[in-house]
Amino acid sequence: MSVLLSSIAALLTSGIVLILIMPFIRRLSIAIGAVAVPNHRTMHSSIMPRLGGLAIFISFMSAAALFYAKLAPTLPAFWGLFLAACIIEVVGVIDDVYTLSAKWKMLGQLLAASTVALSGFTIDQIHIPFGSDLYFPAWLSILLTIGWIVGMINALNWIDGLDGLATGIAGISCLALCIIAAMTGNVPVLIISATLLGSLAGFYLFNAEPASIFMGESGSAFLGFVLAVLAILGFKQAIFVSFIVPLLILGVPILDTLLAMVRRAMQGRPVYEADRGHVHHRLTDLGVSRRKTVYTLYVISAFLGICAIILTKASQSGITLVMLLLLVVLLILAGAELVGISKGKLPLSAFLRRIRRVREEK
Repeated sequence: MSVLLSSIAALLTSGIVLILIMPFIRRLSIAIGAVAVPNHRTMHSSIMPRLGGLAIFISFMSAAALFYAKLAPTLPAFWGLFLAACIIEVVGVIDDVYTLSAKWKMLGQLLAASTVALSGFTIDQIHIPFGSDLYFPAWLSILLTIGWIVGMINALNWIDGLDGLATGIAGISCLALCIIAAMTGNVPVLIISATLLGSLAGFYLFNAEPASIFMGESGSAFLGFVLAVLAILGFKQAIFVSFIVPLLILGVPILDTLLAMVRRAMQGRPVYEADRGHVHHRLTDLGVSRRKTVYTLYVISAFLGICAIILTKASQSGITLVMLLLLVVLLILAGAELVGISKGKLPLSAFLRRIRRVREEK
């Protein structure tokens, strides 16, 4: 009971701290030039402060410090994780102010991920639902950990394209993690995810449409880092029935990232080069309003989160059924998009727009 009360207290603390410091962060963002200027890829039409991630970081770390006594004894490599989080945030803030090139941001991400991996916090095994545990040698564990953390950092960054979108998806993921951790008695995951959920809930008040501040790189990179670490902690303490569960919880940003990388590779462009082909761009190009697009992706994230929660307690037959249904849905969505690109034809969204225009002309 004390752990649950501590988690609720951490959630409230981080949320209240964020609300209290937000006016200062907004003024600071404008004063130092950490603002987002509209361009051909962005969905906003006016200059916007984008240092909201710093408020998320400060509120999260403040609450985590208060509950350090409960976290440190049960959390491996605590100081390594703390140092890596600070590296991510410093690089993010610098990017929000000066707009770093992709290679410098990647260098910071690799440094932070390597700090986590070399501190002994790695993906060294995965539980397979229909077989024995899969163990990795040390060198492969380190590579997998670095790849997972860097991938999640960029996944959250790329999905952050509409007011409240990345904030809400990350919040839904945190809520699912809280529920799973409470069901399985995982103290560090419960407290950390609750703390981050509180920060996100407070930030959502300022980031929901119409947003008054963006989270920026300092926010999306930090969120991706913490969610990646929480997923690894789930692997380490076996709260997930398989590697499918963390992938489900973070399904929307992960799928969007994979499609973006394949799309850019097929078009002969660098995979890190930004474009307007992300899922939220496609939906708005189809005529779906920005708010409905955000809510649609919320619903999908919530559905995946519910599936993840069910899988933690499901029988093998239930696991099989859920996985098959999800696989069919993902194959349909991904296949329709990628086939159009590979054949040099119109992507699915453009194809549907053309059909709609033809109907309107008739």
